[in-house]
Amino acid sequence: MKYLVLAAALLIPGRIDSVAAPRISQSNLEVLAAETQTTDKLHLTIDDVDRLIEDGIQAKELGDYQQSAEIAKKILLMEEKILAKDHSGNVRRFNALAKAYDIHGLYSKAEQLYRRSLAISERISGVKHLDTASILNDLAFIYYKKGLYSQAEKHMLRALAIRKELLGLDDPDTAITIKNLAIIYKAQGLFSKALPLALRALSINKKLHGLVDAETASSLGELASIYRMKGLYAKAKTHYENVLTIRNKILDPNHPDIASSLNSIGLLYKQRGQYKQALPLYERALAIREKILGPDHPETSTSINNLAALYSKQGLYNKAKPLYRRSILIKEKTIGADHLRTSISLNNLALMFYKQGLFEKAEQIYGRVLSIREKIFGSNHPRIATPLNNLALIYHATGRYGKAELYFKRALDIWLKSLGPLHRNTANALNNLAKVYYEQHKYSNAEPLFLRALAIRENVLGFLHPETLNTLDNLSSLYRVQGLSNKSNSYTRRTLAIQFTLIQREVPYLTLSDRQSFINSLGNTYERVFSAVDSGDSGAKLSLYSRLNRQGLLAEIEKRQAQLASLPGPQQEIANDLRALTQKLASVSLSEKHRKSLIILKEKLETQLYRLLPKLKPRLVEVDQVAAVLPDDSVLIEFQRYQPFDGKKDLDQQWADTRYMALLLRPNGEIEHFDLGLAKSLERKIHVALRASEYGSLNAQELWLELGELLIKPLAQGTAGAKTWFISPDGELNRIPFAALSAPTGDALLGEAVQLRLLTTGRELLDLAKRNDRVAQESLVVANPKFDYGRERLGSTRSLSSANSDSIQQRSGDLKSRYWQELLGTRKEGNAIAKLIDAKLLIEEQATALAVQQQVAPKVLHLASHAYYLADQKNANINEQRSEQSISDNRARKKHLQIENPLLRSGIVLAGANQPETNSKDDGYLTALEVAKLDWLGTEMVVISACESGKGDIEFGEGVYGLKRAIAVAGARSSLLSLWQVDDIGTAAFMQSFYQRLKAGVGRADALAATQKEFRQHAKVVWRNPYIWAAFQLSGDWKPVSW
Repeated sequence: MKYLVLAAALLIPGRIDSVAAPRISQSNLEVLAAETQTTDKLHLTIDDVDRLIEDGIQAKELGDYQQSAEIAKKILLMEEKILAKDHSGNVRRFNALAKAYDIHGLYSKAEQLYRRSLAISERISGVKHLDTASILNDLAFIYYKKGLYSQAEKHMLRALAIRKELLGLDDPDTAITIKNLAIIYKAQGLFSKALPLALRALSINKKLHGLVDAETASSLGELASIYRMKGLYAKAKTHYENVLTIRNKILDPNHPDIASSLNSIGLLYKQRGQYKQALPLYERALAIREKILGPDHPETSTSINNLAALYSKQGLYNKAKPLYRRSILIKEKTIGADHLRTSISLNNLALMFYKQGLFEKAEQIYGRVLSIREKIFGSNHPRIATPLNNLALIYHATGRYGKAELYFKRALDIWLKSLGPLHRNTANALNNLAKVYYEQHKYSNAEPLFLRALAIRENVLGFLHPETLNTLDNLSSLYRVQGLSNKSNSYTRRTLAIQFTLIQREVPYLTLSDRQSFINSLGNTYERVFSAVDSGDSGAKLSLYSRLNRQGLLAEIEKRQAQLASLPGPQQEIANDLRALTQKLASVSLSEKHRKSLIILKEKLETQLYRLLPKLKPRLVEVDQVAAVLPDDSVLIEFQRYQPFDGKKDLDQQWADTRYMALLLRPNGEIEHFDLGLAKSLERKIHVALRASEYGSLNAQELWLELGELLIKPLAQGTAGAKTWFISPDGELNRIPFAALSAPTGDALLGEAVQLRLLTTGRELLDLAKRNDRVAQESLVVANPKFDYGRERLGSTRSLSSANSDSIQQRSGDLKSRYWQELLGTRKEGNAIAKLIDAKLLIEEQATALAVQQQVAPKVLHLASHAYYLADQKNANINEQRSEQSISDNRARKKHLQIENPLLRSGIVLAGANQPETNSKDDGYLTALEVAKLDWLGTEMVVISACESGKGDIEFGEGVYGLKRAIAVAGARSSLLSLWQVDDIGTAAFMQSFYQRLKAGVGRADALAATQKEFRQHAKVVWRNPYIWAAFQLSGDWKPVSW
């Protein structure tokens, strides 16, 4: 029935007038035929057709779409009888049937019938009759939809000439034909012809119908479309919004024209790089078209294609690919494999393959696109320029520079002639041609082209656009290889400022799983910037500026959004639903199928939530701001793991082996940097020292001292006189107990020589300088969980022979075993600490994950139990490669594929963990993912007195993905976590001593340092080993707890 409604709206002869006229596929036609089977054909005669047409016109004018649908149904049943006669009285019937064919996408049938009707009209009524003009108009649009533009133009010009002569210029039908001719020219990129016609049609319609009218809206929409394609985005936006306002007033909310307006505005936003505004518009347009036109309609296909293109722009290729495939299949089935609109979806799919580094696949499809368009337009048409440009991208990426230059020049010449020197497409060709010159070391040829492209992009697209960012980055690379360091650094700084702003503007509206993909889509400027550290003072400052703004940025965005989600409002309910869903997702007993369905639902809820939250204001942190909050006797040390890059070398040699560096900032703003050597060598030593510490080896301290010689000694000059060190680790340095390293001078340990303050990033200093205004609740201590809680209900007979009977237990285990040993020492630890800090105590069966999650913002949270971290076995052998194309790196950069959220692979073990199936709402595990959803804003400190609580996946630019990150996202100001497995009794003693100092008013970091010193000199010799005293590391706020 929904198809018939659309059919009825187009049954008036001579009034089909828009590219958006609905069309239905063959499969939908079969549905329609099935719907008509109940109608009795015997009651209809050929004489009824004229009456039905008149009734259809009247029903349409009255807005009675139900009646129109019934009329259309009856006319469709008359196909054989209508076609049986060929005389002048049957022209209107032919037209009605031809329009039905058109609606169903049966363009060849429609063409044949219109031509038959045209021949009759010309013979009976004459070549200059209004009926002839109407048929010419409709036939021209069939040619347009088939991509036969010369035929379309020829017939539309004939229709226009007749109507102008017989009706005059200021007539509604003349206006329709003028607008239709503009559409035909626009489709061919002939904007100089299309624009005056669109303006004329709009003027006539406004004069005849006023502003709030369907025809006026349609003309205004076509004008807006021309402005958009010409790159006049401000004008286009104003007109598109006016069209939508008009249509909202006069049309049903689910009308196809509403979908068309939404789609157009979404396309405009996408082209301007405003992806978060585009997505909901595309989604709504697609929903309308699927509902009204059907899932296999060409217009539905267009919406699917546009949504896929948006995902591709955001780097979400896994979401884009199936949508592109679906769009292409629909178009090939409904309008043909060699249609222009089919080539658009093919082009977009090829572009996605290109971005993924799949050059062979992309080249094959681009070749097909070029072939289709040359067949339709010839070799020098404006619509040929895009496939020429895109094929040139492939030639450039694969080192065929001569061919790339030739194709880029052809595309540039076409766009200059058709679009002018200031169009976005012209800038693309200039930028791409400059890349070819750059790769061939023709720098004097490349520079003026890059500068022209930049000027156009800044003027047309604005500063905050990915394409503007791209050209700035290219100029930075160009000047870098020429040794113009200061000039290069200036452009790099502008590039990164745009990148960091775009991340903060766009990422908050993406699901958590999609955020890193979007960052990857912006290129690898951040990865390369640290190679410029030696380029004078500006190079070191640029590197530090980059790390201060990028490190941990996704965690900060998530944290800020979590705080907004907890505020009163409609978002709070969704946030609660999302928290409950996260609990289900964290269950260890979930089937893979159920987990996947929950992940899909989780992403939908995240999307809903983030669209409701207030807009986050992007902030860029300056180096001087951080220097201003550093105490006088302090130094900030930002360690950085990076791959040195040299753009002067051949492509396969540009990236050297990974190294570590240290960037030092003093309170006076002075910056120094120190190379610390190859990452491979340092990380091997770190892993050896960690293993020795975990097993309490006698040489553990010696191994940490050796690492201090490599990591700390080189910093002696830069840290001279600094009594307080603020350290932001990177990579495997996150696993180092810095207090156990050797000091830069003398024989003391670093923890003895200086006051250590560990941070995720120096940017934290600005936030920690602010007061904690939120009043926290009662402190909470959770200890000695009853892991077998629930066994009685199951009557389990599982053997306990695997449990170790020794009183000293390791707080660790493999989650796969699903069996956790009791930690008797944590009962004593929990009782002592709860009494000392006057905290609520949860033990045994009370120590559940649900109980922890229900506690809002405890002042201090102490959890004494097992913790776990499971390495990502699926990704263990996947090497990270590079996938973004730029002139600095033309290799394919395939980013690390995050198969599973790493926050699901670390967490805390609580009551019932040995019987996870007994409680569907609490399986006994509190995952880091669940922790990240909790409200701990105002919590002073979270202590996880458990083994390996500090472990997690280490991600470039983000640090450790584990409990540490989750605690920070939840809002806590500091965390104390372990680096390796620690015995039960030793941990309890350490924690009690630490809390005694903390309660006495000693700062968190100083209390930890004093406790570590105590244990280094402990009466129990075994506790002097780093195995006990160096295992726990504080991150975040170092000051005293406000009891």
